[in-house]
Amino acid sequence: MKNTLKNLYTHLIESRKHEVEGWHDTYFQFCGEVDNIRSNIKGGKDLSPETDGEFLKKLIYERDNGIATKGLSVLSDENFQDFIKNKDFMSSLQNFILTPDKENFDKFCKIWNNLSPRNNPVLVNRVAAACAGARKVSTTVDEGKFNQVFHWLVNKGIIQAYPKDKNQDWFSKNDFLLEFINNEFSDKLKEGSTDEFYLSMFVWKLYENISNPFRLKKQTVKYGAPGTGKTYQARQQTSLLFDIWKDEFAPDSNFKYENQRELVQFHPSFSYEDFMEGLRPVLDGNGTAQLTLQNGVFKEFCRKAAKWEIDVHNLGLDKDWESITINDLNPHKEKLSGEYWQYIFEVPDSSTLVSEAVPPFFFIIDEVNRAELSRVFGELMYCLEYRGINGKIKTQYAKLNNEDTGMLKTEQGFLFFIPTNIYLIGTMNTIDRSVESFDFALRRRFFWEEVKPDTGVLRYHLKQFCEAWEQLADNLERLNTKIEEQPLLGPDYQIGHAYLMNLKYAQNLKVNEVRKRVWDDCIRPLLQEYLRGSGKEAELIGSFGKAFGI
Repeated sequence: MKNTLKNLYTHLIESRKHEVEGWHDTYFQFCGEVDNIRSNIKGGKDLSPETDGEFLKKLIYERDNGIATKGLSVLSDENFQDFIKNKDFMSSLQNFILTPDKENFDKFCKIWNNLSPRNNPVLVNRVAAACAGARKVSTTVDEGKFNQVFHWLVNKGIIQAYPKDKNQDWFSKNDFLLEFINNEFSDKLKEGSTDEFYLSMFVWKLYENISNPFRLKKQTVKYGAPGTGKTYQARQQTSLLFDIWKDEFAPDSNFKYENQRELVQFHPSFSYEDFMEGLRPVLDGNGTAQLTLQNGVFKEFCRKAAKWEIDVHNLGLDKDWESITINDLNPHKEKLSGEYWQYIFEVPDSSTLVSEAVPPFFFIIDEVNRAELSRVFGELMYCLEYRGINGKIKTQYAKLNNEDTGMLKTEQGFLFFIPTNIYLIGTMNTIDRSVESFDFALRRRFFWEEVKPDTGVLRYHLKQFCEAWEQLADNLERLNTKIEEQPLLGPDYQIGHAYLMNLKYAQNLKVNEVRKRVWDDCIRPLLQEYLRGSGKEAELIGSFGKAFGI
């Protein structure tokens, strides 16, 4: 586990600088403002609403101050004005800025709670994150979410256990965690390949991608406008999940992400026979075509992922798969002699659940809604809800299965199930006319995750490729705002950031020329198609072009 933290950082921060650089820069900038205020206080200038009003508004009141949003916390402008006019509040805030320790933070919290008509812990903690600095307090200002990350890191053995005799509050745990993280990354801090701001943001990214259970749903659909990077995200996130698993359970094995992932694209003619199983013509020894049962891509993938679960089932243990530990299997090592079992018996902690130790498999379906889903999935509707061998069923061609095509051999013949270690990820464009194929029975079996256009990603990419074109990110943002407000279109018809990435134009072109070419080559034709038959094509295309800067 010694490399887990650095591997997580590589995948969540280093590999995603294009996603987090903008946040990092605003975070750095605002903490610089706090440092200036601190210098003024040390120089004898008191914090004042008259001279520091904009700073105070950003620190306490604004929805997003560059460190974190205020979430669901509500603070009226009237309450804010009462705060900054109160001498005790301003004195307490000034003391906390000057000496950002737990004692001054507790005093500040007490005065805030006495003045506020409601409890605003996220807003209070956000002030702490700004005043205490990135080496002491993280950007994860929601205490519940921070604790989720903190406990996950401790339970996984990634960080040392938090002493029971220490204060158990949010501020103290932040101090403990960030001190540990900064020590672990001291080499990177010295060489300048990271800084305390990225390390503080890292805690939030851990919450978003690892400790948050919704990110680990076994069946997910990523949906949104075209060009928002849904399939790219699916590949990136599953690769991260695989790397985490391998580092924890099989660091020296030859498992590779490429062998654990399958990607298919659905289309209107994609069938149950393509996905599960069906009769296909196969030439026999005489060169004559014979109809033979052939497995589809998903069934074959499930056969590959189910080896561990089937082997354990055949042992006849009186325990559910989800509760069996490696220690439970030690007496049966001789029967579990396959090469794919070797690494499991080398896991140091024999109390580890076998279901956690087996490798994850990822099946990604691009354009999942373009096929006739009820026909493609067939009886898998049941298996999607009831995973593992307990959810086994007979398929349409069950009687034709044999050792080469069957999955689980029972007294009733060969049965099929979806293994618990398979992650099924679909992507879909919400403007596709075939979206209705996802009926409610299927919808409730998936977790739905919206992927929106990300101008921050686009801005980072343009800066790296040709900084003079960075303005295109602002143009796209204004265009998407206009599209979202248009009753004929709406948010589903926004232009994804991918349309403006990997542009093939010469880098010596001015931004005005590139903007015109992008508009003529891809954006205008797309919008014309969206508006075809509305009777307002000319009028709306003109207003959209103006919003884009044409």
